[in-house]
Order: sequence, then structure tokens, then C-alpha cells
Amino acid sequence: MITFLQKKLSDVSISRKLYFTIAVMALLITIELCTLFFAITTLSSVRSYVEGEGLWSKAQKDAVLNLRIYAYSHDEKDYAAFQQFMKVPLGDSKTRKELLKPNPDMSVARQGLIIGRNHPDDVDGMLKLLIRFHDVSYLKRAFTAWTAAEMEVTQLIPISERLHKLVTGNAPQAEINALLIQINNMNKRVTVLEDEFSFTLGDGARWLEGIVLRLLLCLSLTIGTSSIIVTISVSRNIQRSINAIIEGAAQISKGIFTTRVKVYSKDEIGALATSFNQMTNTLECNIRELKETEEKLKQEKKKAESSEKVKQLFLANMSHEIRTPMNAILGFTRLLQESDIDEEQRKYIDIILQSGDNLLVIINDILDFSKIEAGKVVFEIMPFHLVDNINSTIDLQAVKAEQKKIKLNVHIDEKLPVMVQGDSVRLTQIMLNLISNAIKFTEEGEVNVSVTEVKQNKNDVVIQFSVKDTGIGIPLEKQSKIFEIFEQATTSTVRKFGGTGLGLSIVKQLVELQGGRITLKSKLGVGSEFCFRLRFLKQNIEDIPAGQHQKTIPVPSVEGIKIGAGKRILVVEDNPINSLLVLKVLKRQGYETDVAENGKIALDKYHTNKYDIILMDLQMPEMDGYEATVNIRRSSTGNSNIPIIAMTAHTIKGEYERCMEIGMNNFISKPFRADDLYEKIDSLLTLA
Repeated sequence: MITFLQKKLSDVSISRKLYFTIAVMALLITIELCTLFFAITTLSSVRSYVEGEGLWSKAQKDAVLNLRIYAYSHDEKDYAAFQQFMKVPLGDSKTRKELLKPNPDMSVARQGLIIGRNHPDDVDGMLKLLIRFHDVSYLKRAFTAWTAAEMEVTQLIPISERLHKLVTGNAPQAEINALLIQINNMNKRVTVLEDEFSFTLGDGARWLEGIVLRLLLCLSLTIGTSSIIVTISVSRNIQRSINAIIEGAAQISKGIFTTRVKVYSKDEIGALATSFNQMTNTLECNIRELKETEEKLKQEKKKAESSEKVKQLFLANMSHEIRTPMNAILGFTRLLQESDIDEEQRKYIDIILQSGDNLLVIINDILDFSKIEAGKVVFEIMPFHLVDNINSTIDLQAVKAEQKKIKLNVHIDEKLPVMVQGDSVRLTQIMLNLISNAIKFTEEGEVNVSVTEVKQNKNDVVIQFSVKDTGIGIPLEKQSKIFEIFEQATTSTVRKFGGTGLGLSIVKQLVELQGGRITLKSKLGVGSEFCFRLRFLKQNIEDIPAGQHQKTIPVPSVEGIKIGAGKRILVVEDNPINSLLVLKVLKRQGYETDVAENGKIALDKYHTNKYDIILMDLQMPEMDGYEATVNIRRSSTGNSNIPIIAMTAHTIKGEYERCMEIGMNNFISKPFRADDLYEKIDSLLTLA
């Protein structure tokens, strides 16, 4: 063929050779121009994909940001903004899925890219690029990263719907925070995939650039050095701009959001660099706003925690200040009740005692509700005698039922285990509240308490507790609100029966915090039935140390013989009224007593006198009961192991543990009952 052309050319005139040469050069230039056009359109399409990836990434980040904001603001505008931003990745997803079909509908694919905020002028080039180079490894890897990122992002839709339900349903913040953790984890995975997509696209661009450069170099050599120089100049400019964008993307992936790339031209790559800088500006602003919001949230959290501490301290002090005079009121009233008085005076005294006990119930309810609200309720898992616990609770309410001439019946399932593990104190609190309410709201008839086994396995048992009365009942429209705080059946109920409306709310929360559920069946004028189920761990009696499950029964004094005879007690109490009360109570059993107004005086008397036991108040001037106890235990003279009983009106969580930790032997709270004090003193003196 070459020989034939040479022969033909040799036969033509110089002008024809020139024309032929010009024609060949023109052909080569045309091919070069076509190649340049192809390269430019292809690189423009690559630029469009990079820009589209930036739009996709920004929309995904903005969607996550608005979803996070919505989790705290509960503003539907934020949720709507999330849905709007999600249209971008969903539109791109529509295009990808259409192109995977054997015979894709290009109009559908085009519409998906437009929904993904890609410029309409760039869409056709982007589609052609995918069709032409669909078998290239770089594009396959980019598609794989794209697919994986879409699968992660689509998880946002069901998560956002769940979050929307939680927010509109006023769910606890803890459940919302759990979903936010899922969103953050998903966002991290998507960021990694976005980086992989960007890097793969960059590699593909460099690969395509290499092909174009080699082709242009071969063509340029045939038309002269000038074409080579122009080609090299153009290629260097393209390479410099692309490398600047790639390096900027690498810095952004490392978290250096102050990175900006230099714009070398106003062409497509220059526009891409400008868009990259705009995207980085927006990203930096968003991150700055997030950090500011995070700092504000931390400050608000500190304020809330500080307010909660102030509230808890106020309630504790209020309880102490109320219990201190209540101790004297109830204590002296009980002493007066045991004196020689007529029936009318006894009736008045009974009213005072009942009113005082009611006031203590209200104080305890307020403190319990405050602890539950602050999330500071701790349930102890300890072995206890289940049937004895239930019978003791019934015995505590039997007197009230007898006074109102109401039958108090109890049915205990014979299949119940003797011993279980759980919080016996909270169980007693729940049962006392329900039984007390049943007796209070029942004018005539009976109250039935039923305890039955629901199911059991090798390790635990589910028990149902039921309290049913023949009282006034609860209207149907009030039954759904009866467990809310400060809620009672009717205003007439409040006027007639009293109460704060906290009891049932506390019961419900105590049951639910232990994994149970309480239900109500009631009919106005017929009665009510409250049922709840709790799960307890099974306990073998053989596994309990000997004597631990046996109850301590105080030995009452024989008539004419006082159990305190010959025993000397130091009473450390700064309140003269409470001090007088303790002295009166102790002298009734023949105890010899001495009084110290504060811990400093108590130490002096401890070193100069001999005592069998010390009753120590905790809050006193000059030296409190804690410091006095520590000094006694560290003393090298006298009986440093003398039994010490703490006496305090404080009922805050941890007070008992603190007293035991510094060396006290027992604890009694004010107001106290004389029998309880006698029992604690006698038990310690017996062991001494």
C-alpha cells in the first residue's frame, strides 16, 4: 500500500502533493480536533460526575444534619428539610438502577440525574460517559462504591420514619439518642464510601488523561513541534488543576476543612475548582455551627444538672426540717396516748397521729417521685421471704381495715417459691400503696389481695399481684389518666378522701422500672382492681447463710421489769425538744441517760464517763455526728468499739451507707417509733 501511494504521489504534480499533504494534515488536524473534542467532552463529563458527587455528598450531609437537628428541635420544618435533601441521592439512585437494566430507558435515567441537581447541559455527557466506559475498571469500582453508599443512605429513610414516630409520640430522649447513634455510624460509613468514589473517579480521570495525552502526542508529532508544545501546555494546565482538586479532596478527607484549591482558569476544571471551594465553605460553616450547637448543648446540660442538684438538695432539706418537728409531735403524742387519759382525749390524740402519719406519707411520696423523675432509683436484688413479706404488708393495713369494718382478705398461691431474689422494700411500697388506696376508697364491703404464680422456669418466676376492692370505682374517662402525676378520679374524691395524686404514679413507675406492667379494671360504684406482674429470681434456702433468712423478734419487757435497767446511754442531740422526747422514751424502759448538745460535748463526755451505747444525731453545730463518730472510732482511750446508732431526719439515698462506712452500727430515721428504737438498742447491747 505504501509503495502504491509512493508511486501514485510520484506521478502527481508538486501542487497535488502539497494539496495531498495539506489534505492529510487537514485530516490529521480534523482527527486531532475530534480527539480534542472527545477529550474535552469526556473530561467535562468527569467534572460533572465530580461535581455531582459533591452535590450528592453535600445533600447527604445536609440531610443527616437536619435529621439530627430535628431529633432535638422537634420542628417539622427540619424533618421536611431532611426529606428535601434526600431527593438528591434518591434521584441519582434512580439513574443508577435504570442503567443496570438490559435495555435502560435513557429518559428515565436523564430525569434521575436532573433530580439529583445535576445541570441539564451536563446530563447527556454523563450518560454517554457511563455507556462508553462501563467496562473500565475505574468506573466499575466507582459504581460499586456508589451502590454501597446508596444502600447505606437508603437506611436513613426507615430510620427517619422511626425517629419521626418517636418525636411525634413524645418518646424518651434516650430512645431518640439511640437512633442518632445509628445515624452517626451510617454517616461515617458513607463518608468512607464517598472518599473511595472520589479517589476512584480521580484515578479514572488520570487514566483517561493518559490515553488522551498519548494519542495527542502521536498525532502532534506528525504536524510539528508547535502542536506538541500546545498539547503539552494544555495537558499541564489540565493536570495542574486536576491535581489541585485531588489534593484538596485528600485534605478534606483528613478533616482539614480550611483547605481551598487554587483556580488556574475559568474553564470547566476551573469551574469544578470553584464549586469545590464553595462546597468546602459550606461544609466548614456547617461544622462550625455543629460545634457551636454542641457547646451550647453541653452548657444547657450543665445548667440542667445544676438545677436538678439544687432541687434534690432543697427536697432533702425540706424533708429534714419537716421530719425534725414531726418527730417531736408524733413522739410526744404517742407518749401521751399511753398515759392515763379519757376517751375523748384519746380520740383527739388518734386524730393527731393519723394526720401526722398522712403528712409523712405525703413527704415520702414527694421524695420518691423526685428520685424517680431524676432517674436515681436503684433496685436492690436481695433474697427475701416472699410470703412473709406479703403477710407483713397485710398486717400493716389490717388495723385500718378493721377500723372501717372492711374485710381484708388475702389469697397466696401455694405454688409460690418460699424465697426469691428482688427488691422487697419496693414491693412492700407498691403493695402498701395499692392496699391503702383500696381501703381508703371503700366505704363498705371488702378488699381482696391475691398473689399467684403466672409462670416459672429454672432461674426465675413471674408473679401476679392483684388488689381488688368494692369501693367507689373510677369513671371510664378517668381511667387512662389515673396513673398520671397529681391525677385523681374526680374533684369530689379529693375533697372527700384527700391525697396528692402521686401514689399511683409512683407505683406505675416503680413497676415499669422493674420490667413489669400495671393494669386497671374499674366500674363506677362497683369497685376497682389493680394488677401488676413482676419477675423475681428464684432463691434456694440452702444457698443463704444460716440465720440470714430468720426474722429478729424483739423480746418485750416483762411487766414490772424494764429492759433498760442498769444500761447507760449517751444521747447526742442539739434539738432540745427531740432530746427531751428521746429521754422520755428511754426512761420508760429504765435506761440511764446523759445528754450532749453537739459532737464536741459528746467527745468530752465519752472520755470522762462510761456508756453502754450512744444515740448520735448527724446534723449539729460545732461538730456533727459524722466527725464525732470518726473521732470515737480512732480514739486510743475508752471503749472505741462502743455501739453507735445514727438518729437523723435525713432520708436521702446513701445516708445509711455513709453512716455504716464511718463505723456506726445501726440507723434510725425520724420520726421514729419507740418499739423500733428499743429493738435496735437491745439487739446491739445483746451482741456487745
